[in-house]
Amino acid sequence: MLHDVVLTGHGFRLEPLALEHAEPLAGIVDEAMWSGMSTPMPRGVAGMAGLVAATRDAPDLTGFVVRWVDPDGSSGDVLGSTAFRDLSLVDRRVEIGRTFYARATWGSLVNPVTKLLLLRHAFETWDVHRVGFRVDARNERSLGAMRRLGAYEEGVMRGHRSAPDGSRADSVVFSVLAPEWPGIESGLLERITRPRVVSTLTLPVPEALPLVAS
Repeated sequence: MLHDVVLTGHGFRLEPLALEHAEPLAGIVDEAMWSGMSTPMPRGVAGMAGLVAATRDAPDLTGFVVRWVDPDGSSGDVLGSTAFRDLSLVDRRVEIGRTFYARATWGSLVNPVTKLLLLRHAFETWDVHRVGFRVDARNERSLGAMRRLGAYEEGVMRGHRSAPDGSRADSVVFSVLAPEWPGIESGLLERITRPRVVSTLTLPVPEALPLVAS
């Protein structure tokens, strides 16, 4: 879906996914990273451009590219991508998915800040009651991220979808409801703003950025 939603805070920016992002996104994916995704791995810039175009054309997807923000306020490197899907303002629900980040950002502030910005927009701008997540049951990293977020683990949908390798994949369903959002928000802000010791030799640039008020 073409859209104009831009979400910023804490040194990061989520911008509408565009074809110009295909090249940097293609450079951060690999087979192992993509193993828990529901679509075949996009190969090369052409493959990623096809995925970006399909995301933009899908009426149920609101795609973003994730960037860090330079100290002067301009957009920095592309770090990954994420999306809202299946938004229903009538039923006040939406899901977050299609998320992937460069390996160098794993364990950094990128995912907590991205989730904070998306959830804040869903609950406070769209006024949804439920934000859902579906995670491949084999994707231990993503399952751990959902549990650290504090999302409620609803259960497993067995044989829920076809995996890119042709097998059937189970999906673990998580959700956050509107009454739970203040607690989830507090937990995310604590993770984002707590003092930390960083090493400029080993941590990715986004982890070492000074915090910027949202």
